[in-house]
Amino acid sequence: MTKLTGQCLCGDVKYTSDGDVLMQGNCHCTDCRQSGGAAFATLVFVTRDTLNVSGEIKTFDHVVDSGNTLTKHFCPKCGSQLFTANQARPDSIGIRAGTINEQGEVKPQFNVFVGSKMDCTLIDSNIPGFEGMPTG
Repeated sequence: MTKLTGQCLCGDVKYTSDGDVLMQGNCHCTDCRQSGGAAFATLVFVTRDTLNVSGEIKTFDHVVDSGNTLTKHFCPKCGSQLFTANQARPDSIGIRAGTINEQGEVKPQFNVFVGSKMDCTLIDSNIPGFEGMPTG
């Protein structure tokens, strides 16, 4: 069991998660890059019912190549993106790693959408990489 805590940039939204980390990884898809304004997104996935959030959250839904709807959760005051959810995995939610206080718990296990990464992004050869999103 892992306890994670975090908050947005302005501190209006805070969260805790007290449960198992399901998986963690880096996503290099265009949607993750554009929504976070970074070269890639590092996400730590937890079971949705272990996540407790205080403060107002706004959401933005968008459809990805697979046809699934993803929901980005962000602070309406400072704009920090905190979470992402995929309708195909309704029981889990991804926490944006940059908002987590326990930095030592962030240990990506894979890279996805390496085929669309920015040229300047270095990939750790010690963890698996996938050109797109693995199936199965």
